[in-house]
Amino acid sequence: MALSIRGADEEALTCFEKAVKLDPGLWEAWYFFARHWFVRGRQEEAVRLFEQAGRVRPDDYQAPLLAAQIYDSLGRPEEARRSRRRGVGLVSERLELYPDDSRALYMGANGLVGLGEREKGLDWARRARDIAPHEPMLLYNLGCIYAMADEPEEALDCLEKAVALGLTQKGWYANDSNLDSLRALPRFRALMDGLSGPPGS
Repeated sequence: MALSIRGADEEALTCFEKAVKLDPGLWEAWYFFARHWFVRGRQEEAVRLFEQAGRVRPDDYQAPLLAAQIYDSLGRPEEARRSRRRGVGLVSERLELYPDDSRALYMGANGLVGLGEREKGLDWARRARDIAPHEPMLLYNLGCIYAMADEPEEALDCLEKAVALGLTQKGWYANDSNLDSLRALPRFRALMDGLSGPPGS
């Protein structure tokens, strides 16, 4: 993970491959290997690894929800819908036990908006923000949710706050299909110009 974040791609790839070979049941290895490819725009590799992470830990909601947006990018809407339904179902189970889990709330919110349940999704997003209003990853994900919900100004407000709080890895902003509706907007272009690293990093 550290090598991936630093942009040392060859070394990171070697370590991820060794990790999954040493312990094929290690969810973190598959999940973070998938995220490594996602921020580099390698969608086919990323979705394959997210699916494997889901098989290793069937009760995890993160991998199916992240896989869903990649399926959208790849033009595979039925697989995206299947993966979102699974992820939202797992989030609902998680929230029954941990109703203040902000990550479950905002990832579930993303899935709900993607499934067309806009108002419920935005309600979950507001609940997440009330719990951790200054957490940069939460703000980034709220930006994605508001972009999907056709609320571009609110989306950009959240993304700019996420950047100001340190979430500056350009590959996420460049390769996340949730943000596609914002790409032609001057505020989004200005935000991208201020981020570090090449677009696919």
